[in-house]
Amino acid sequence: MKTTLTIVMASVLSNLAFAQIGINTAEPIASLDVAAKKRDGSTAEGILPPRLTGDQMRAGDAKYSDLHAGTIVYATAPVNSATSKTTNVTSPGLYFFDGKIWQKMMQGDEKTLNAKSSGDIKNSVKSFDHNGWYLLNGRNISTLPIAAQSAATSLGFTERLPDATDRVLKSRSGTEMLGSEGGENLLTLTRSNLPNINFVGVVSGIAESGGAHSHAAGQGGFLLGGTTVGNNGSGNYQGNSTPTSWGGIGIMGNTASGGAHTHSLAGIATVPTGGTGDSLDNRSAYLVVNTFIYLGGE
Repeated sequence: MKTTLTIVMASVLSNLAFAQIGINTAEPIASLDVAAKKRDGSTAEGILPPRLTGDQMRAGDAKYSDLHAGTIVYATAPVNSATSKTTNVTSPGLYFFDGKIWQKMMQGDEKTLNAKSSGDIKNSVKSFDHNGWYLLNGRNISTLPIAAQSAATSLGFTERLPDATDRVLKSRSGTEMLGSEGGENLLTLTRSNLPNINFVGVVSGIAESGGAHSHAAGQGGFLLGGTTVGNNGSGNYQGNSTPTSWGGIGIMGNTASGGAHTHSLAGIATVPTGGTGDSLDNRSAYLVVNTFIYLGGE
């Protein structure tokens, strides 16, 4: 009989050791299932994690290793002299130990865990909508879930979402409308973009020598007797005609050679730029990401 009781008690204790634990519930559905004791607001409900100051957390540095990853505490005050494990304990809040360092669990509004609200913007390397975040790609809001459509409309987007494709974010200035698009990635300079100055260049020098040469005499040679050379009585002077005489006067058809010589020159030169008017890329070095807006409705 004694042996039988011992076996039964051992079996019961073994089941309890491996059973799920429920608080305020007879049917726990997890390793630890805590149910509200009352639901009428007459009592404060919830779970209170251990509460320590940052200095108290620092004092326990040696006690925490990778075996304690996932441990949660509430820091009631920041640490005064941080160590490598408590360097993030800079303000009151929930912290978890990741096996090496205490990490703050708050994001956004420090009064709300993982806070995000309609209209928040973020960048991500994800390429698709996720968890209430919608890609800003200019789509019509009618393609969004109903709740997201309502959120978009409340933000002033009545027809489509802004298109952030190939754009950077800019803070609002003056009366600019939030969510409006503007600017260009490519810039083309026009005459109005140039400074109002005159490009003037003075040219002087000596023309290249052409060697010994002669110049043809121009029309208008003068002869006594009222006639011309090379075309007897025609009235047209031909400078290259063979010299003849008429009325007792002769004339040469070409000027005499002056030998090799040069000519000086001076004046104002107009110099073309040689440009082709190609557009300039107006962007700095960049990292490619996608831009999302939070509209909820996930």
